[in-house]
Amino acid sequence: MRKNISTLKLPHYKSTAGMAAVRMAVPKEVLLPVSPMNAHSATNAEPVVQAGDHVYVGQLIAKEKDRGSANLHASVSGTVKAIEPYTANGHRAVAIRIESDGKMEKDPGLKIPEPTNLDEFLACVQDSGVVGLGGAAYPVWAKLSAAQKNHIGTVLVNGAECEPFITSDHRVMLEHGDLIQKGIELLKKFLGSEEFIIGIEKNKPDAIEALTQRFKDDPAVKILPLSSVYPQGAKQVLLYNATGKVVEKGQRLASLGVIIINVSSLVKMAEYFVTGMPMVERIITVDGSAVKEPKNLIIPIGVTVRDVVEACGGLKEEPGKILFGGAMMGKTQESLDTAILKATNAVVIMNRKDAQKTEPSPCIHCGRCVAVCPLGLNPTAFSRAMELEDEDQRAALLQKEQVKVCMECGCCSYVCPSHRPLAQNNNAAMGFLRKWEKARKEGGK
Repeated sequence: MRKNISTLKLPHYKSTAGMAAVRMAVPKEVLLPVSPMNAHSATNAEPVVQAGDHVYVGQLIAKEKDRGSANLHASVSGTVKAIEPYTANGHRAVAIRIESDGKMEKDPGLKIPEPTNLDEFLACVQDSGVVGLGGAAYPVWAKLSAAQKNHIGTVLVNGAECEPFITSDHRVMLEHGDLIQKGIELLKKFLGSEEFIIGIEKNKPDAIEALTQRFKDDPAVKILPLSSVYPQGAKQVLLYNATGKVVEKGQRLASLGVIIINVSSLVKMAEYFVTGMPMVERIITVDGSAVKEPKNLIIPIGVTVRDVVEACGGLKEEPGKILFGGAMMGKTQESLDTAILKATNAVVIMNRKDAQKTEPSPCIHCGRCVAVCPLGLNPTAFSRAMELEDEDQRAALLQKEQVKVCMECGCCSYVCPSHRPLAQNNNAAMGFLRKWEKARKEGGK
C-alpha cells in the first residue's frame, strides 16, 4: 500500500446528524437470515428452532458453526412461522420468519455474563452474536481472539463514519458514551491494551467534544479528530492516519499490535456485559431523496425496508434505488421487502432522478482512478483482465495486479470522467478470482 494515501472530498448529506435515534413501533414480523448475506466469507449459522416454536427476545434461534458465522437471536417475541429460503446480494441461505406477538417479552434465561479471563471473555462475546457493524459483519469475538496470540497494545475505535448520508455511529457516540467507556474498560481488562484511539471526523465536533470530556481523566484514551475525507474510515486509511503504520498485503493488523473496532460494535459488545441482552437491535439511518421524513431509528434486526420506510412517513417519490449503506459502498437492494441485517447501518433510498446512471464511454487513459485509489491499485488493469477469454490468463493478471487487495471504496468510479463502472468491475473481478482459486484448489492444481 502506498504511504501517501489518497482521499476524496465528498458532499456529506448528513441531514440526520442532529436527530436523536427514536425507537420504531414493534413490527408485525421479522425475517432473520442465518448468514450475514453481505460478506464473501460468510457462512450460515445452524437454526436451533422449528416452525411453530414460541420465542422470546434474545433467545438463540441459530448457532454459529465457524468464524465466518455468528449466533442469531430473536429480535421480537412471538411464533416462528417458517424457516425458508432467502437470497440477497447474491448470497443464498435460509431465514427464520417470526410473527411478533407485540409483547417484546425477554428470554427469561438471559443473564449478565461475568468472565474472569480472556478465554471466558471471548466466549461471552461469541455468545452475544455481535458482528462488525461498519459493514463487514465479521464476528467481533473472532477479531478480538487475535489477543490470544498477539499482544494488542493499541485499539483503534472507528468513529470516522466517512460515508455520505450515514449518521448512526455519530448518534451512538452522542447517546451511548457510557457504553463506549464500558467497552474500553473490558478491553483494558481482558486484552491488556494500553492505548485507545477514538478516531472521529471533524464534521462531528459535538461527538469529539462529548468523548473528550468523558475521557479527560483517562490517559489511555485519545480522541483523534480526523480530516473529513473519504474513505477515512477504511481500515488501511484509519490505521495510517491514526498511527502512521501500514499493513501490507496478507498481513494482519494484530501482527502490528493493533486491532480496529467500529464504535457501534464496541457499544453493542459492552451492552451485552451490562444487560445480558445479545445483539437484537441497532441504530440505523434512513435517508435519501425519496424518503419523506429521514430519521435515525432503533430497529429490531430483521425488519424490512418497507417497515422502516413506514416509520419515516413513507416515500415522497417513486424509489429509483435502495441501498444498504452509504452512497459510495452501499449495496443495492431489489425490494422494499428485503430484511435489514445486523451490519446494515443505513437505508438510503434515492428517487429516480438521483438514481439515474450516466452511460459509460470509452476509457481515456487519464489515470485518475489510479491516482485516487487509497491502496495504489490499477482498476483499468482489472477491466482489461476481465476482457480476457482465457480464464487462466485472466486470473494470472488479476493476481499480478492484486485485485483482492481492493476494499471496494468506489473512489475509482467516482472520479472517472468516462463514468465507467470500475467499482462494480472490481467486485466482479474479485468474485471471479475467488471462484477460480477455489476450483483450482478443489481440483488439486
